[in-house]
Amino acid sequence: MGLTREKKHGIHYTPTDLAAFLAEQIAQRLPTSRRDLTLLDPACGDGELLEALARAVPDSVRERLTLVGYDTDHDAVVEASRNLSGLGVKAVDVSAEDFLSLAAVDPSVNAGLFAQQAERAIEADVIISNPPYVRTQVLGAEQAQQLARRFGLAGRVDLYHAFTMAMLSVLAPDGIIGLLTSNRFLVTKAGATMRRLLHDRLDLLAVFDLGDTKLFEAAVLPAILIGRHAPGRKTDSCDFTRVYQADKDAEGAEATECSSILDALREGIDGTVRAETGLYKVEKGTLSITADGTEPWFMTTAEVDAWMSAVASRTACRFADVAEIRVGIKTTADKVFIRDDWDVLDEEGRPEDKLLHPLLTHHVAQRWNLPLGGKGVCKRVLYTHEIRNGRRSAVRLEECPRAARYLGSHRARLEGRTYVIEGGRNWYEIWVPHDPDAWVKPKVVCPDISVKPCFFLDRQGQIVNGDCYWMTLRPGQSEDWLLLILAVANSTFIEQFYDTKFHNKLYAGRRRFITQYVSEFPLPDLASASAQRIISLVRTLLDETEESARLGLEARLDAEVWQSFGVKPGTTSEG
Repeated sequence: MGLTREKKHGIHYTPTDLAAFLAEQIAQRLPTSRRDLTLLDPACGDGELLEALARAVPDSVRERLTLVGYDTDHDAVVEASRNLSGLGVKAVDVSAEDFLSLAAVDPSVNAGLFAQQAERAIEADVIISNPPYVRTQVLGAEQAQQLARRFGLAGRVDLYHAFTMAMLSVLAPDGIIGLLTSNRFLVTKAGATMRRLLHDRLDLLAVFDLGDTKLFEAAVLPAILIGRHAPGRKTDSCDFTRVYQADKDAEGAEATECSSILDALREGIDGTVRAETGLYKVEKGTLSITADGTEPWFMTTAEVDAWMSAVASRTACRFADVAEIRVGIKTTADKVFIRDDWDVLDEEGRPEDKLLHPLLTHHVAQRWNLPLGGKGVCKRVLYTHEIRNGRRSAVRLEECPRAARYLGSHRARLEGRTYVIEGGRNWYEIWVPHDPDAWVKPKVVCPDISVKPCFFLDRQGQIVNGDCYWMTLRPGQSEDWLLLILAVANSTFIEQFYDTKFHNKLYAGRRRFITQYVSEFPLPDLASASAQRIISLVRTLLDETEESARLGLEARLDAEVWQSFGVKPGTTSEG
């Protein structure tokens, strides 16, 4: 199935009420001078955002506005011109052009994006934008590389990175910008470039993480950022508001009734809010940001600061200090390599048993440990790598004739993975494999995505799939660390730590347990009395089979983990 036009071009037109809310936030912070103002939307679509901002300001300001828009969709531009006429503004200038194509080649030294076209040169006093959101995989490697070179971008490139760079280069001194974009930039490693850019170029005024409020029809978790173009001049703090669906535990809690979650934000309401679309938790604080702006941005309060300081004082090291954390294998052709019906193939058509290995996926994950003997693990992977002369190498197909026949029957599909061959690999290799010497070691495994922590110990040497992450101890580390990791990772304490420091939640409260975050999870001193009690309890729990006894041990473990960090269960206050 081909990409939809919306997905290919990153088109997600802004819902009317969300456009109005963004416009209101900008209007509250407009320059106070009486001069004329130029408003820009570089990907204006049908003009929804420009119209919303024009309507959000007083008449005395509206008559001084020049609305400038660009879009590559000619029909949308015609619609925008029609929608923006009759608003009582000074002028409307909407063009069917690619905003990025007008950019100077080196934005780090240009005087403005339109410096090379003096007759079109502009300087925007206000920018309002929902920039196109298109990932590298959809853009294509060539276009992504071109954007990276043109705009000095590094890492994974998204189209909105380039748009943001271009917008900031035309924003006038003391100009205001309001961005509506995916909230992923707040906390992901790929968002570090965006965070640094915004931190360096703007005086950040307000951030709204609108989480899983489903304000977009598309599967985008939105965020709003308001900033002033004032390099080197920063306000004391940036307001941070976060809104996510409330968990089931809050269903009986006292809630403020509101017609919509945006109305709740307009009225300054926080806490639990019941709107027509559901139950939400609204939190308010300030933006916590490192000196260079690249680390994940999170919300903080005086209470949170005290809590994090208390945890830090009891932290001996992080998970990454004692364990190597990595994602599972990625075949990029799962239907060829991964099956639960290998046995239905006749013997000559089935690869050699030595190449078929049980595969741990998120489907079989359960807390603490898995049944012995691989029970419940129904999928097996055709693992086309081995250790030879101390190094991981692709298996020799001439030594595995049955595997050669099976893979040969899928050769066209496997050779379609051109990036494997371009990477100097054999056409039948797994794209992201692991050394067998590593996955046979005791390891802690967890699903990439889950509502609650679901970490378990594997001592059976099974391979981990790419929908999970796994940890093995670094050389010379005591195996007790692995048991301590297991206990901390499965605790309600780590839920609180995660939500405080990272808060990368998807819909319905699902968390991402990826290397970037798990690496930063704290560990208490292994030699402490509390840690030793935790380790002893974990050993008992792993051997226990009776369900009620396991639940009792889990409760005791959870309390011990909170105590080991000197904080109270379920709170962000010191113990």
